[in-house]
Amino acid sequence: MDKIEKFKEYYKEEKNNLNKIIDNFNKNLVKEDNELLRYNLELFSNLNSEGKLVRGTLTNLGYYLLKDNKEYSNDLSLAYEIFQTAILVHDDIIDNDDMRRGKDTIHFANKNKYSKYSNDVKDLSNNIALCMGDYGLYLANKTISNSYSNDPNLGKVLSCFNETVIKTIRGELLDVILPFQGKNNLIKEKEIEDNILEIYRLKTAHYTIIGPMSVGLLLAGADEDKLKDIEKLGEKIGIAFQIQDDILGIYSDAMEKIKGSDIREFKQTMLYSHIIKTPYKEELLKYYGDINITEKDIEKVKELFKKSGSYDYAFNMMNKYYDEGIKILNSIKWISNDKKELLEGFIEYLRVRNK
Repeated sequence: MDKIEKFKEYYKEEKNNLNKIIDNFNKNLVKEDNELLRYNLELFSNLNSEGKLVRGTLTNLGYYLLKDNKEYSNDLSLAYEIFQTAILVHDDIIDNDDMRRGKDTIHFANKNKYSKYSNDVKDLSNNIALCMGDYGLYLANKTISNSYSNDPNLGKVLSCFNETVIKTIRGELLDVILPFQGKNNLIKEKEIEDNILEIYRLKTAHYTIIGPMSVGLLLAGADEDKLKDIEKLGEKIGIAFQIQDDILGIYSDAMEKIKGSDIREFKQTMLYSHIIKTPYKEELLKYYGDINITEKDIEKVKELFKKSGSYDYAFNMMNKYYDEGIKILNSIKWISNDKKELLEGFIEYLRVRNK
């Protein structure tokens, strides 16, 4: 069995396991007498299901790197997935997205619910979703506290978990501000790429890779040196993952996001940071940031990224970070060979994905 297949088998088993735990949590979450509260808890629990569960899987994998009793970290993985849902509720408000995982987002569902009574319910629907996002963040914290109240590593786990939340929000802040700065020439072109990499480091690497694996490791009693190894590894993988995500967001028809959404939102990516240093910049800016962009215009943008060398620049950078991640993984002495194979399979699984 090759390394990708080995990881896929592990991932499938973990997903099946976590889906049962999450389904049970969701059923208990909606046991609420107040109808107004129950409606929104049902919306939250609905979004808190049928996810990819990559972060929950990595939480369990972090624990499994040091301990074999995998079931013990299940509630920690559950908590991380609750956090994932909560932060995405906020993200959907910021991006004004109507759908998430093929379902109505919380703010959109409430907008539909109340628009029959008033034409102006945007503030109401957004405020409800803000509250539900906050609710989910503290549910995640409570799940960890309750499940591991007698564990001597609880304090370190909670501290790491909360630091991951803080880093994710810092990255989201930059991701919100940078497009406005770029569109209105409020930032120097040479500073854009450094800020993009910082967003990738905070919002993707810590949130998607370093955070889940680190809380799992800490629950297993990992020391500081092991955490530093995982941070170095996770930063490389996370940055590569996000560069790839930005490429797929424009070029892959298999992605869940709305086609061309990055272009409409003037998204700051490696593709963008490269092309603005080329003669193709002015032509790109005819389309980039246009909320009414057409299918034909999207194809033109894709062509410009290819002609300018920006696609190759981003693609090569992605592979460079993935390769550096594998090199770091191979240098780590304390991870057993069979578990290194799982991690290398994970890296290659990400590298060949199309969504």
